[in-house]
Amino acid sequence: MISGRLGELSQRRGNTRALIKKLWFVNNEGKRVLVWALTPSGYALAGEQLGRQFKVPRHDVAHQFLEHATGVNDLYVALTKKAGTPKPAERGKPADDFARVPSAFRWVATEDLELPFQKYVTKPPDHFAERRLQPDAMLEDLVRKRRYMIEFETGSATVRNSSHKTATLTKFDRYCSFLLTPTTATGNETYYSNHFRDGYKPIVVFLTRTAARRDTIVKVAEEYWTAVDRRFHLRALTVAEAGPEFRAQFVGDTASPHSMANPPRVAAPATLDGIMVSFRELNLLRVFYQEALNIIQDVRHTVRAGRPVTTEPRYPELMNQAAAVLQRLVR
Repeated sequence: MISGRLGELSQRRGNTRALIKKLWFVNNEGKRVLVWALTPSGYALAGEQLGRQFKVPRHDVAHQFLEHATGVNDLYVALTKKAGTPKPAERGKPADDFARVPSAFRWVATEDLELPFQKYVTKPPDHFAERRLQPDAMLEDLVRKRRYMIEFETGSATVRNSSHKTATLTKFDRYCSFLLTPTTATGNETYYSNHFRDGYKPIVVFLTRTAARRDTIVKVAEEYWTAVDRRFHLRALTVAEAGPEFRAQFVGDTASPHSMANPPRVAAPATLDGIMVSFRELNLLRVFYQEALNIIQDVRHTVRAGRPVTTEPRYPELMNQAAAVLQRLVR
């Protein structure tokens, strides 16, 4: 009955254009999965019903990215579905177990998220590069004033490779930059507080399909982050865990063992008196220090041995980059 109704909505009838269309992808088991997406007319009708304007995508999501694009929707469905067992549909009677527009929370899709920030780049010439953060979804708790920035991990990308733009570790660094980096050298306002003026507490949630992926993300966070920063929290949950936990918080279902009410503190990048220092910058200073120390030791050993210093010592290779980092910290 549901597939029949979806089929009707995907067809044009008279002056009424199709509201949805079919897309598909092949999952990890090699099975073809059907996906329904809104047409421009569907977006217009949704905006009319909800009293807001939606951004209509220029292109459909490519087949190879559909699983990632639609996976986070499982959490939204878990939050909006009516509690209890669905009743069998009765012919001629309207269904009464359909999802309602939520009022306890606000869901923001990735298409409506554009969060710019600047990142200090040590590669010559040293400069601040324009960056952009785009979570897969955002969930706002209107009662407790919390903002959950959701990243859906399908397991197709690496976790530890910080040089790969889709790696989980790279995402950690990107969130830290957006949430903690001051927008000016002398101000306390971060890119997050500048973009969101409501004072909501940010919580980053990594959703995974499997418990193994979830545990790997937690382990990597503990390995790479060296301090604790209370300005935002981080959680790693499976999709199966996240649904019950958020429902317990928003709609009062029985609480699960992993309560979202008091998420654990996040291990965050090292800070010096409130100034955020990335691991890349810390490593740059470490390499510079070690190289400069080696040069000084070579000169000292030559003098101690009673030999003349005939070769002018070279400067460390990272001298200019280290000076730029130190100048930023001092400023």
